[in-house]
Amino acid sequence: MPSSNASSPFDLGDWLLIGEIVGAFGVQGELKVRPETDFPERFARTATLYVGPDHTPMPVAGARVAPGDHVILRLATITDATSAARLRGKRLYVPAAEATPLPPDRFYLHDLVGLRAERPDGTPLGTITTIFPGPANDAFAIRETVTGHEVLVPAVKSMIVRVDLAAGVVVINPLPGLFDERFESVE
Repeated sequence: MPSSNASSPFDLGDWLLIGEIVGAFGVQGELKVRPETDFPERFARTATLYVGPDHTPMPVAGARVAPGDHVILRLATITDATSAARLRGKRLYVPAAEATPLPPDRFYLHDLVGLRAERPDGTPLGTITTIFPGPANDAFAIRETVTGHEVLVPAVKSMIVRVDLAAGVVVINPLPGLFDERFESVE
């Protein structure tokens, strides 16, 4: 099981991951970006992006959503293909305060880290420590209340009953045996 020290792109404190540079596009310094957001149009309306783990600020000169679910991005300080190629693999961030507002009953995955997890009957399961993105679905790492072990729970509709951010709880209907029932009821 992963440790609670595992790094998750959804657990970044004051920063939101919104994309990753996958390469240069053309010869004038444009960048091909794989968006890590449900709002790829945000690249065109964001004045500054923060690049890499040091969150280096770079002004945005333009952006457009391209076919194939990519964004073509122009940063004001990158004007040639060589400079653009050096940024390949760098992640792009915005301050968490610039998160796109969501409609009611929607939430950001990073908002779930630290919430209590419990069964539909209110039995505590543990605390969500990390969220791991996956190709088919994400997974929540939950530190069990009784044992302290971490359990990975697939974030699928059949298991996630309800998310209540105001109450600080995620209600989960886990598969039998996912949480070790031997330790859940202490007599």
